[in-house]
Amino acid sequence: MIWWQMSQDESLVRLDGRSYHVSIMRTDAQLEKGLSGTTNLPSGDAMLFVFSSDSDWQMWMKDMNYPMDMVWLNDAQQVVYTVKNAQPSSYDKANPSKSTLFQSRSPAHYVIELPSGTIERTGIKNGDQASLPSGV
Repeated sequence: MIWWQMSQDESLVRLDGRSYHVSIMRTDAQLEKGLSGTTNLPSGDAMLFVFSSDSDWQMWMKDMNYPMDMVWLNDAQQVVYTVKNAQPSSYDKANPSKSTLFQSRSPAHYVIELPSGTIERTGIKNGDQASLPSGV
């Protein structure tokens, strides 16, 4: 796969009975960049952000070229919050302080970014159990 722009781990995540090929973001640089600057996120692919602790982690759409869905998971790998169809226009390049920051209402340890429409199509919801790669 070539849709990401930096070296990272690759593996599978199961969520709502479906498997997604994921790139795993762990370092500060990877967590900040994410999918920024990429041209698409193919169906069946996702990006998994692994944070150092449970917190109210914020996500943004900086330098994004397409909409996406976001799923926050707690340390037990349960869905605690979702955002459908986050738009690239939610990031204000002229005035970043006015950009929308997407944030879970409950502490989360992981965020999964999926192609826009995935949550609607699959019915992913709060309380669903995910299965992440071992060692994450």
